Amino acid sequence: MIFDEADILEFIRQGENTSVEFKEKESRAESIAKEIVAFANKDGGSLVLGVADDGTISGISEDKNYEEWIANIARNNVIPAICTEFSLVSVGEKKVAVITVPKGKDKPYQTTEGKYLIRVGTTNRVATQPELLRLFQASGAFHYDLTPVRNTGIKDLNMTKLDNYFQRYHFDFSQENEEQKKNFLQNTDILAVNGEGAC
Repeated sequence: MIFDEADILEFIRQGENTSVEFKEKESRAESIAKEIVAFANKDGGSLVLGVADDGTISGISEDKNYEEWIANIARNNVIPAICTEFSLVSVGEKKVAVITVPKGKDKPYQTTEGKYLIRVGTTNRVATQPELLRLFQASGAFHYDLTPVRNTGIKDLNMTKLDNYFQRYHFDFSQENEEQKKNFLQNTDILAVNGEGAC
């Protein structure tokens, strides 16, 4: 996507929101990675470098290769790596960079610190357990045959093995109460809604 000065001024007029975040040029790689992860785990967005939170245009240094820096962050500080688009825009005498983050195809994304973040309004927050499970489900990370096994139920499932499996996704299945376990097993297609076990 190509941006021009009018686009930047419109971003500033609207202010930060669900799909736009301003960052000054001094931002650390970890901070940029968090923004990329949060946007990728939701519907994507634009990160504008060289604009303060209040909309003041500070600009970015022309001595630094921001395009390469951002590409390295998206590759090395985001798991799994994601491709972003980079635009350099002149606004008056200053330069502003726009990083376009797509809606992620390989959700959920996390930082190298293991944080799964999502964009909520103008902020990023760590995904709650239900939000994280929805991200895993949307990604197709849980693959089970949808045909129920007749005359079986939750009592026939090996809870220890299920807990070990979900631990790989940083989900403590054993800590859920019985109703939560049942709902979770139904949501992941391990248990049919009628209570029968899935293959």
